[in-house]
Amino acid sequence: MLLVQAGLVAPVFAQFNTPEKMDVNAVKGKVLLVETQEEVTRTLMDLRSKPEAQQAYKDGVANFNQMMKDAVEKYFKWGKGVEYMPALTVEKLVRDGKASKYAILHYTVQGSYVNPADIGPIYGGKYNDSIRAMSQDKGFGVIAVQLPTSDKKTKEVYSVSLPVAYPSGADMVFAIQTIHNVFAKTIKVKEYKVNDFRDDITKYNKKLKKITLMIDKEQLTSKTTIADLRKDYNFPIEVVDYDKINDAVLQQDSEKAYVLVIPVKSNAANSGSVGTTLRHLVVNCKESHIMGSAKPGRMHEGRVAPDITRKEIKDYIED
Repeated sequence: MLLVQAGLVAPVFAQFNTPEKMDVNAVKGKVLLVETQEEVTRTLMDLRSKPEAQQAYKDGVANFNQMMKDAVEKYFKWGKGVEYMPALTVEKLVRDGKASKYAILHYTVQGSYVNPADIGPIYGGKYNDSIRAMSQDKGFGVIAVQLPTSDKKTKEVYSVSLPVAYPSGADMVFAIQTIHNVFAKTIKVKEYKVNDFRDDITKYNKKLKKITLMIDKEQLTSKTTIADLRKDYNFPIEVVDYDKINDAVLQQDSEKAYVLVIPVKSNAANSGSVGTTLRHLVVNCKESHIMGSAKPGRMHEGRVAPDITRKEIKDYIED
């Protein structure tokens, strides 16, 4: 049985939209209720004959929840505190009209469910390159802040799309920091508009030249090498395993940045269908400020295409 997530599937392109100031103020006055994963009895039963896989599943649930908790408690300085509750319990609270004191932090895989069978293989051990590739093949995830409504449903305030179905610790930090950053600007900056993060890029793009841009080795293809990229990018650049990116984000390394290739719009309900438009974001590891961006100008079938070519990297630095 699949673990159905509470609420509606977040529009994938909402990351580039501006939240309503009234909704952001409403979130500020509420307790953030973070949906957690829980062990599914049917999955535990299915894995009884495979004790190592069953233990990996149990560890995976615990590890996912801990990574989310670490990101929220360190980077979401908004609202009147934080509580944690299993996703199905949150769904029931909303349905029963008992969630009015909360804003809800909702995680889903595009397609509206998280498959328990994926949790053990992905989160039961170290989140490395092969695990990230596995997660990428399964679609992409969305982390959203929602408000309960008077009709016992939820309203999305703002969401962040991710390049993989099952986020790493760094992905969670990126999502939480981005939500916090956008909320703060919505309140403090008069007539603030996300506008493709133009204010961030204007402020931080020149600083990109002085720090090291990390490229995940999976973002290169047989047709594009690091030597090719250096023809159009004359600043510090390094090809690394994904775990180095993950560590740099978790350690808030101010001397590093990395590239996220994320979906900004999907024309289909399921991640496995044709119709995903992409955007490259250059993100600093310390505060998740957007230092540069590029539009690949293509669509992709089945999953987010991670590759970086000379076309994109040339656009990361603005004149």
